[in-house]
Amino acid sequence: MIKVTSNRFTIWTVALLAVAVSCSVCSGWQPPTAAQAAQITQTPPPDRAAASPTPTPLSFNGQVIDLERGYVIFSTGDALKVATDLRIVDATTGNSPNYELTPGFFAVAVLSPATGLVMELHTSRKPLATGTPIAQVPRQFVLAASTPHPNPDLIPRSAAFTSVLSKRVTVTISVNVPPDTPFNDNVYMATDTSGWNAQAVKMQRTDGLHFRIQMELAGGTEIHYLFTRGTWNTVERDPSGLQRKARTLYVPGGDAQVIAATINRWADLP
Repeated sequence: MIKVTSNRFTIWTVALLAVAVSCSVCSGWQPPTAAQAAQITQTPPPDRAAASPTPTPLSFNGQVIDLERGYVIFSTGDALKVATDLRIVDATTGNSPNYELTPGFFAVAVLSPATGLVMELHTSRKPLATGTPIAQVPRQFVLAASTPHPNPDLIPRSAAFTSVLSKRVTVTISVNVPPDTPFNDNVYMATDTSGWNAQAVKMQRTDGLHFRIQMELAGGTEIHYLFTRGTWNTVERDPSGLQRKARTLYVPGGDAQVIAATINRWADLP
């Protein structure tokens, strides 16, 4: 009985295998090879949306001629709006500057692309090598700050008072330049009334060491100015080579006023 049962089981097993093989041949199905099985992967579930990366701050390098009323204005004429919590540090020490930020200091403005505001200002008395030149700042970050007039110093000024005897005063300014001043260079007056444009008022050479300018100003006019050779890199310095305070021109009234000035040295010359 045991042999018969075993033989019958063997016969049925062989029959079932034959049917399975014939069905696979009829349907054309073939089991996947090992290489095909390795390529079959399950599609992973979609990830959550990744957070947008924080825009990288932009750094712009230049010479600053004014920092007031919420704007920093560079010698190129480009004005950038600053944040209310603007952080001003010395570029070398990282601490607050221990010097006065007079017109002509150098700085790297760190600007946030998201807000378009200057968040930090790294200052120096000397040109800085880091950052993109301010002239290459994207125009969407620049605010119009220049006057439509070609020379603001030719615009009638608002005076502290008006002289009754003489409404216009002829002011003559003569300046003696250092002996090492390049003979082919021009001398200019940069004034606060022109946004500290380094080439606001061009003076006329009278000899090898003297330049002169004559202007008609209203009595009571007060302006502040510095002499340059066309850029803030060539602004005048005090006898020790340090930054000097702006000169003051006050017109009290009368018919004429003569001012004689002397430049001790230039910023770019020893």
